[in-house]
Amino acid sequence: LEVPSENENQFKFLRNQHRRRYAAMVNYMDDALGKIVDAFKEKGMWDNTLLVLSSDNGGPIYGSPVSPTGGSAVFGAANNQPHRGGKTSDWEGGVRVNAFVSGGFVPEKMRGSTVKDYIHVADWYATFSHLAGVDPTDTVAAEYNLPPIDSINQWGVLSGNTASGQGPRKEIHVSKMTLIQDRYKLLTGSDQAILPFPKWPASYMTFDTYHPGWGWKAVYETAARGRDCKNGCLFDIVSDPNEEFEITHEHPQLVAQMMARLKELNKGNFNPDRGTPQVAACHVAMEKYGGFYGPFVGVDHGVDLDSIAEFDFTEEEAMSLAYGAFIRS
Repeated sequence: LEVPSENENQFKFLRNQHRRRYAAMVNYMDDALGKIVDAFKEKGMWDNTLLVLSSDNGGPIYGSPVSPTGGSAVFGAANNQPHRGGKTSDWEGGVRVNAFVSGGFVPEKMRGSTVKDYIHVADWYATFSHLAGVDPTDTVAAEYNLPPIDSINQWGVLSGNTASGQGPRKEIHVSKMTLIQDRYKLLTGSDQAILPFPKWPASYMTFDTYHPGWGWKAVYETAARGRDCKNGCLFDIVSDPNEEFEITHEHPQLVAQMMARLKELNKGNFNPDRGTPQVAACHVAMEKYGGFYGPFVGVDHGVDLDSIAEFDFTEEEAMSLAYGAFIRS
């Protein structure tokens, strides 16, 4: 975590360095957003502006005593309480995110209110298209028999023209492992494409915890804490948004129906073969891109790719490398 010292100094009362820097980063973004708002107001554009701010995922709560390169400790430093889990997981702490809309374009009756209907990040596309008077239909995709867009116009919810609780989105295909339908959420495991742990089955739900992402508990009580959801883990996230009470055994028919629906939705996933890991990419990243990944095939980088042998890793080493790559992200 990196942030200007003047921002970090405002949070000296937070004793943990990682938590302090995370708070300072949020403060820095808040200051930057304030400058954007001020600029719009100065130009007389604010009254006709719709500002949308939405997180991409829940806060990271992982922790490692050393960085993947052998340096100092790395901690996500977030806190998603009272929700369970965090970034890279499908628990509510990983997918129920902070978001708000602002600007003079927001109807006065909706300012300062809370929307309780589901809004997926994909829905902004159809919503913005509606406001711009543009048809969001992907006609090219239709010509090739590809699935239609997942986006749903949510302006009725945001404007208050749709009654609370009557929003158009009733289903969220969270991932290939998780489905939300109305008030129910079914988890079947962790998406190994996001965070591979070769030692555990795909049905193992990691980050099954409420611990924050700093201190030693972040090392031992977050990513490694989990449960097996091979047969589905069902929650009522309306009455139990913190996922404290699993109700799988009370609703076997619903679980079966949602399992079947998830399987059907997964048929439309775009998941091409992205190749195998290449050690050469790491060498080029260090030699050419200052430690960041970038193009390495056919690039003049001064590294003899043919001389670089691929490595054979043990299961434990592969898991360690995967975890190291994940915490760097």
